[in-house]
Amino acid sequence: MTQFLHPSGKFSTPLSGASTGETLLKAKTSQKQHFGCYQEFLSAFLERGYRFCFFPELRDPFSQLVLRHDIDFDTHLALRMAIQEKALGVRSSFFFLLRSPMYNVLEPQDYENIQRIRELGHVISLHFDPTLYLDFEQGLRLEVEMFRTIFKTDVNIVSLHRPSLFFQQHDAPIAGIEHTYQSRYFRKVKYISDSTGVWRYGHPFETAEFIENKSIHLLIHPIWWMVEGETNLDKLRCYYRQRVDVLKANFSENCIPFRQLNGHL
Repeated sequence: MTQFLHPSGKFSTPLSGASTGETLLKAKTSQKQHFGCYQEFLSAFLERGYRFCFFPELRDPFSQLVLRHDIDFDTHLALRMAIQEKALGVRSSFFFLLRSPMYNVLEPQDYENIQRIRELGHVISLHFDPTLYLDFEQGLRLEVEMFRTIFKTDVNIVSLHRPSLFFQQHDAPIAGIEHTYQSRYFRKVKYISDSTGVWRYGHPFETAEFIENKSIHLLIHPIWWMVEGETNLDKLRCYYRQRVDVLKANFSENCIPFRQLNGHL
């Protein structure tokens, strides 16, 4: 089956020999209209002295960066991002939906992608949508047990999918499981997100926290960095076309009559 945006795609060599100022200037310049080179972006944090950590390790008010990825669209893009991070010695946390119309963690390639991300030294965990359940605590228990069974790993913290104000202010574990919007992760450190393909809460390099080397919780979505395009809409157009091509290939592989249509749609 034809794949798209395969994680084995090439990426640039990690920065070396550049000063922090040069890296910042290069990274910021390349992101005026789009996010630019992901490795250059991460290198700016490394050269600033930030230490990438997992959520339970976030204890120091200075120089720690917990890097989080909510995977809403595609495990191939997630793996491609994980490979680039590994090349820089960066550790991050990837959160996956179990009930997604965009991918299926039990589909062989998606499952393999997620396992490979863990093998690269990253954390994998659950991206939970509480709106799917009348009793969200019961729903979380169910999905946590499923995630543990499928991936043979514990779930110590979950990320909530498009959380309402209620969950953003819910400063307590849910069904005994911590979540990424508790105060220690969401308010007591600087939270920065690229949700919707734009910087929310300010560009990271222009925040007072980055300038002062204070700890940061950074949410990055692979689709905004691993897909070509100058703007978020350009990236979505490109990704949509790729998904259509894959859908056609899957139809052709599994439905002989469709092969007569493929190429005409």
